[in-house]
Amino acid sequence: MKIPKKLKVGGKIYTVEQTEKISIGENYLGETIYYDLAIRIMPSAKGMSEVTFLHEMLHAIYNHLGYINHNEKKIDELANAIHMIITDNPEMFEVDNEDTRRL
Repeated sequence: MKIPKKLKVGGKIYTVEQTEKISIGENYLGETIYYDLAIRIMPSAKGMSEVTFLHEMLHAIYNHLGYINHNEKKIDELANAIHMIITDNPEMFEVDNEDTRRL
């Protein structure tokens, strides 16, 4: 899985950055800053960084849908489940050149 530099959620483009500077505390691996449209992820092992990115992406999605209070446990569970699907089924996410020609 590749962590993008930008992520578009509901017409808003978030900048995704891997950084040592997380403003919410030292026990966190990532944060989503809605007013700056930024997702920040602490460098860590590949799988952990990917799950952290998906976790923060889900926060951006929940925010777009109007949810204010996000249940961290549920978001974490969903991020891990999505990561499992992506890593266990990579062929689902391959671009089929024949499909793109039809567009």
